[in-house]
Amino acid sequence: MGFFDQDSIASPFRIVNLVIGALMVLGGIVSFFPLGFRTVVLAIYTILFGALVITAEFSMPSQIARYASFLMSFIGRGLFYIFMGALILAPGALRIVGGSVIMLVGAIFIVLEFTPSIEPPTNMRGDEPGYEAPVGETV
Repeated sequence: MGFFDQDSIASPFRIVNLVIGALMVLGGIVSFFPLGFRTVVLAIYTILFGALVITAEFSMPSQIARYASFLMSFIGRGLFYIFMGALILAPGALRIVGGSVIMLVGAIFIVLEFTPSIEPPTNMRGDEPGYEAPVGETV
C-alpha cells in the first residue's frame, strides 16, 4: 500500500496530519526566541511532538501506541492538536497563524469523532502494516 493509493479518505487525513506536524516543528523553531529557559523548553517539546505526529503518519511504533494511544482516535488527536496549538499561539504572524490552524484542525477532528459516517484512517486505528502492536496486545 503506497502513500496515496488508499481507497478510503485516509490520504487527505495523512496530508493534514503531516502539515500539522510540520506546523508544530516550525512553531517550535520560532518559539526559541526570545531565548529563555521557558521558551527553549517549550520549543523543544513542540518540535518533538511535531516529529511524533509526522512519525505516526508513516509508522506507529509500539511505544507510541502504548504511551500515546490518544493519537489513535479523532477526539484524542483533536484535543492534542488544540493543546499544542494553544502552546504555539503567541504574538507573531507565524505563531498566530500556525497555532490557530492547529487548533482549528483539532476542533474539526473532535467533530469527526462524533460523525458516524466517517471512520478514522488506518494509521489512527492501529491496523496498518507499519503498526507495531505492544507486546501482549492484539490488533
